[in-house]
Amino acid sequence: MNGWAGLLAGLLLSGCAFETVPEGMVTIPAGEFTMGTDAKDEGNHALSVGLTRPWFADERPEHRVYTKSFYIDKYEVTNRKYYIFCQATDHKPPRHWGGAKYPEGTGDFPVTGVNYFDASAYAEWAGKRLPSEAEWEKAARGEYGSVYPWGNRFDPAAANISGSKKITAGHHLKPVGSFPKGASPYGVEDMIGNAWEWVWEYYQPYPESDDSNNKDYGKKYVVVRGLSYLGVGHFPKKDYMKVVALKARAAYREKQNPFARQKDLGFRCARNRPTLAERLLGRKSQA
Repeated sequence: MNGWAGLLAGLLLSGCAFETVPEGMVTIPAGEFTMGTDAKDEGNHALSVGLTRPWFADERPEHRVYTKSFYIDKYEVTNRKYYIFCQATDHKPPRHWGGAKYPEGTGDFPVTGVNYFDASAYAEWAGKRLPSEAEWEKAARGEYGSVYPWGNRFDPAAANISGSKKITAGHHLKPVGSFPKGASPYGVEDMIGNAWEWVWEYYQPYPESDDSNNKDYGKKYVVVRGLSYLGVGHFPKKDYMKVVALKARAAYREKQNPFARQKDLGFRCARNRPTLAERLLGRKSQA
């Protein structure tokens, strides 16, 4: 009896026996995780290759962040799912589709060419929301803040990212889930590569940041995360993969005008996880 009682108590504490995880989503547990970094661009590498700001400047300082438990899409939202949304709501499809439906054979590709408001509209229609920046990074890095979703060593084969500065060299979007090797500690896939991803928040400094001279902070840009399949720009050959490796880190931040519709920018959704009491009572979570 003691064994059965212990098992029942464990199930009650976790709430797992009373929970149905939304289809296509992954549960991220409540708790703290390591966000950002204390690294510095000691050798001024960024400036030496033509960038305007040092690496890591807007990622500092490393800090512990608590998040409530939530769900996040295992994959980026696909063309097929976005098409259903457009049909159901009469929302305009991405321009590059060239019509009401996505090009043949691309149904499982991440939807791209959508701006922040398009992504938010889809999320609301689906009963979800865009993830916060902290939620996105936690889902990518895990509790202890790995450098990449798959671990601490850069592996260009773990994601759909460009290994060449020539963006015409066969680089293109691929079906979601094509790189299971790159899954995060929680099993979330494609968080690096394929498409950049919108998150909910404006581009702002972290608490106690020493990056006060960044004039881009404020309510004019929205954060995007995760790198894409496209090249990272024209850098010397000897520096190109180093730039890719630095931008492929799960802590790396980019910013974008919320009205921008880029061919390599998409999104995934998140959703609040019901509390244990709500799960026991059978109440639905709210986005």
